[in-house]
Amino acid sequence: MFDSLIWLKETDSTQNRLKEWNLPYGTVIVADRQTKGRGRKGRKWVSQEGGLYFSFLLDPKRYKELIQLPLILGYALSRALEGLSGVSFKLKWPNDVYSENKKVSGILCELYRGKLIVGIGVNLNQKSIPEEIKERATSLYIITGREINRKEALLKILGNISENLKAFEEKGFKAFKEKIEEKLLYINEEVILLDEEKSFRGKFIGLSQRGGALIYTDDGIREFLSGDLSLRKV
Repeated sequence: MFDSLIWLKETDSTQNRLKEWNLPYGTVIVADRQTKGRGRKGRKWVSQEGGLYFSFLLDPKRYKELIQLPLILGYALSRALEGLSGVSFKLKWPNDVYSENKKVSGILCELYRGKLIVGIGVNLNQKSIPEEIKERATSLYIITGREINRKEALLKILGNISENLKAFEEKGFKAFKEKIEEKLLYINEEVILLDEEKSFRGKFIGLSQRGGALIYTDDGIREFLSGDLSLRKV
């Protein structure tokens, strides 16, 4: 699936490079460092040296339900990181990989001029985390105490993504739903979901067939296709 690779020393954002440069599907751009890395909703992604930051181009016409893609990609990414580290990881709906209650990796999917651009940031070999985010983020080095070769990690991740996206094309989301639910953070716990500045409270009971979060609220079961999920302090 990925047949072209560009590795940059530094750039503002690998997402921006794929937006501005005319490149074919299957192209991957990696950067040692990003000066303006970002996550969902324009949030800043702290891109220290030692991390793995890359984006790639996909053809959106190949996938029936784009809303499910972050979950498929997150599952593939978590399995790759488990193979590299020997540690198990959780998925935070809809697009993050966690170790216990700290973020290790995030995924950003954007449609831009008919192309689907996927950005992934992995806290790989950082030996410390900036003060402002260290309570909610960690790295594989901090977890395992050893460095992981970034090229090896990239190839492992891209291989897993390619394999799982192919299965998603052929079998659909139903082939992944239960496996993803087994990895979900906060499952069967009281949560708060922020959806377009309005918050909802309830019990996170699983995923819908569309990949949405099913929350059992005072008004019954509601499906959310986007939003930010956090654990409710009871």
